[in-house]
This record gives sequence, C-alpha cells and structure tokens, in this order.
Amino acid sequence: MNLRFRLLTFTAVMLILFATAPCMSEEAKGVLDGLAFVGLNGEKGGALDPDEDEEIVFSDGMFTSVSCAPYNFNSSEYSANRVGDAIHFSAVTESPTHGKISWQGVVRGDTAKMEFVWTKERWYWDTRKEYWFEGKLKK
Repeated sequence: MNLRFRLLTFTAVMLILFATAPCMSEEAKGVLDGLAFVGLNGEKGGALDPDEDEEIVFSDGMFTSVSCAPYNFNSSEYSANRVGDAIHFSAVTESPTHGKISWQGVVRGDTAKMEFVWTKERWYWDTRKEYWFEGKLKK
C-alpha cells in the first residue's frame, strides 16, 4: 500500500507540474498591432508576382489585406503566438461575394512570410487556390 500511495502521489504531482509549466509558445494577443508589411503575393509553388502588390495591416487586434479590400474581404481578428524570436499568426477573412481566405504566417524581425488559401463554394463548382506572400515592415 505504501508503494501504491507514493506512485499515486508522484503521478498527481507530475500532472500538476505539467499543467502549470510554461508552454514553449505563448499567446500574444495584439502583439502585432500597429505593424504593416508591404510586399508581393504569388501562387504557391511559383515566384512572387511583381504585379501583385500587397499590404498587410495589424490594428486593434484585427488583420487586414489591403489588396483584398476591393473584393469586400473584411478585416478580421487574428491570433498570434510567440515562439522564440518569431510570432506566428493566423486569420480568416470573408467576403459576401468572393468567399473566404485563410491566412497563416510568421513575423521574424522586419519580415513577414505567409501562406493563404482562397476558397469559394458555389453550387456549380468550388474554387480553391493557394498563394504566398513575403513582405517587409512598412516604414
């Protein structure tokens, strides 16, 4: 019985330690607010397109793609996690007429790199296109 009690106590202590230990990444709500990145978009697997200018803006907990605004894509809340010297973020923007875009990216220093997927579902066919972005901090 004594060994069993020790084993149960040890297990309980370990569970408490793991549950309260700091994580390798920490949620960083609003950590990118006030930053904007300018660069180019391109289709995934291809080069960045010199005709596809993009500006990504983070403000008041919201993510905005300036090049998508003319297509009625809304600004949306973003989530971010700090992992070492990088900030990983994600957002989903939606347009009432053009579908949805799921964004995932990393900010490291003054550079942002993202991948995003545009989807639009229709009764006669669906669209799914993958893109990427690379930009520098707007001065």
